[in-house]
Amino acid sequence: MSSGSAAGSVERPSEPEPEVPEPDIRLSPTARTEAFSDAVFAIAITLLVLEVHVPQEADVIRYGGLLPALLHGWPTYLSYLATFLTVGVIWLNHHSVFQKIRHVDRALQWWNLILLLLVSFTPFPNALLAEYLGDVHHGGLLGRDARVAAAVYAIVLAAATLPWLAIWLHVAKHPDLLEPGWTRAYAKREVKRSSVGVVVYSVGITVAFAVPLLAIVLFLLAAVYYAATSGGSRRRRR
Repeated sequence: MSSGSAAGSVERPSEPEPEVPEPDIRLSPTARTEAFSDAVFAIAITLLVLEVHVPQEADVIRYGGLLPALLHGWPTYLSYLATFLTVGVIWLNHHSVFQKIRHVDRALQWWNLILLLLVSFTPFPNALLAEYLGDVHHGGLLGRDARVAAAVYAIVLAAATLPWLAIWLHVAKHPDLLEPGWTRAYAKREVKRSSVGVVVYSVGITVAFAVPLLAIVLFLLAAVYYAATSGGSRRRRR
């Protein structure tokens, strides 16, 4: 009797609990992404000024005085102004974007990292432009070297517009990443605004090969446009 009860009370091995699949999308707050991005912007924009040099004594003698020597450095000042404004405007827009984003996922982090890659690279084309734009020893404003330097500058700026487009396309696909009140429709309008930069800077590559100085003017106008619209589309609610 007891042996039967003991046999009847034998517990069956418990079935293993089903494994919970790891979610494909892990959402994170934006604070660390913003802090890291701000540091990259600050370093990149500071490095630009390293290309602005005080004229050496040999330059002062060569050009007949300090003022002519300073005026001779106009390509350096122009490239610094254009690049500073461009990077500064990218920062303004970046700040505005992350005011509207509540969470970041892995894809958004990667697109932001690619944007920072290009921003941190801007001191190089800025240095090229400062060195070769308008230098008579390299053919002047329309010389081959000036055109190549301007084209490289344009290519880097054109490339920097692509992560913006990708960020807003991703947010339009995942509007749950946005803060309350910001909708998929708003993200789609921002896709159109980002597309303007893709077109302008892509055209700038061709213009740079033809008239380098005109390409710089075009980039300055683009910076003014994106500065004026850095707050994004005015309408945000349905």
